Amino acid sequence: MKGRVFDVQRCCVHDGPGIRTTVFLAGCPLRCAWCHNPEAFSGQTARSVEAREVLREVLEDRAFYEATGGGLTVSGGEPLLQAPFVVELCAGARAAGLHTCLQTSGAVDEAALRAVLEVVDLVQFDLKHLDPARHLALTGRGNEGVLANAALAASGARQVEFRVPIVPGLTDAAEDLARTAAFVRGLGVGALHLVPYQRTYLGKYAQLGLLARCEQVEPPSPAAMHAHAAEVERHGLAARIAG
Repeated sequence: MKGRVFDVQRCCVHDGPGIRTTVFLAGCPLRCAWCHNPEAFSGQTARSVEAREVLREVLEDRAFYEATGGGLTVSGGEPLLQAPFVVELCAGARAAGLHTCLQTSGAVDEAALRAVLEVVDLVQFDLKHLDPARHLALTGRGNEGVLANAALAASGARQVEFRVPIVPGLTDAAEDLARTAAFVRGLGVGALHLVPYQRTYLGKYAQLGLLARCEQVEPPSPAAMHAHAAEVERHGLAARIAG
């Protein structure tokens, strides 16, 4: 089984527990205004590679995983566009004793998510925006299927973390966070992870000849992030601020 991979990053510490290797797969159905990985949809840096070859590279850092409880994370783009490849890669990793994590937007067919749930230990599920019209404006697609898949992940994953990007002026309104918190709480999940917008990705757009829609947006301050976390907690969830 071959997949289209645009990056493999070793010694990652923010993509699941412990020290991890994150494999980034090309292709994405969304065009998020703040996308940090435009390589995923540009296709300019992707290479076709067999799952066993990727796994061999991942296993080179087994000692770090064993010492820290880390493992393999599959990200993108949207990795579930290559669900068979993800299944083979994660099944191989689990057979080797590694913890496996999937990062997804949920903007895929239910069958793709259902297949991968069988071989991952943790799903990190991004909720871009709960309002359908805003989701369409900010990502290029509606969110009906996303919300259905969120419910599937909440009921079928071994462990799930729902994450919301905090992009000032776009996703950080108090009423939007309240709506997202209510949705996650309704799924029986007790925490919401807040991921602050960063600007370190902007150079990629220039290199790829693409327009960065959020070029003028400044990252939220630590004080603002704590205020957002307090808003989430007022609605009955634990708030986690991502690193």
